[in-house]
Amino acid sequence: MTGMNLTGFENHCLISCGMLYPEISHLTENGFMKPRQILFTPPGLHALPERLEEHLLKKLELAQKWCSENDIIVVYGKKCHVSVDAPLKRVDSIMQERDQGLTRVQGDYGYDMLAGFDDRQRISDGRQDKILWFTPGWLKSWKTIYQRYFSWDAADANANFPGYYDKIIVLDGLDLEEKYMTQRPEVILELFDWTGLEVEFAPITLDRFKGLLTDALSTAITRAASEH
Repeated sequence: MTGMNLTGFENHCLISCGMLYPEISHLTENGFMKPRQILFTPPGLHALPERLEEHLLKKLELAQKWCSENDIIVVYGKKCHVSVDAPLKRVDSIMQERDQGLTRVQGDYGYDMLAGFDDRQRISDGRQDKILWFTPGWLKSWKTIYQRYFSWDAADANANFPGYYDKIIVLDGLDLEEKYMTQRPEVILELFDWTGLEVEFAPITLDRFKGLLTDALSTAITRAASEH
């Protein structure tokens, strides 16, 4: 669109799952985007759908101190809210109930925003559904999710990981493998011991994520323009 500024995000606010904090921080520090404001919900709230909705609504209300609803972009996966008590409720429906002008970055989950289905199939030799996909944020937060939110112990882990998954693959768009393997190997060893799954790092670029963010920005700008 003529005159459309698809760099910087200066006039927009982002609300993101905290699981993507490492990647979003990297993109802002490296100048890809400089949003007016970035708000993060606690990582791993997909495990607690009621709290996810609560935190997302609070952040949406807070973001409107800086941005109109047409200028707010939500970085959450389509399937990050799944509740047996409200089976039809999704992140999109929560957003629409709050404001019709909100835009969400397209993707099923956070890790899907980093590597799409075809990429995950390639990385896993066609076994993407047998991989427990991690991101750098997951390496930091897996204990909170499994041990605190799900209240799993070692027996639960043994019942839920081996046999269901081949291994853990960390989608590494930040070149963290060497750091973890040389400086923080205890983190990987503890994860292996608890899950019973080998941990591998798969180097990726952040090109897909950047493209999805830019697409969302384009959608938000177009929607705002159509209402004026």
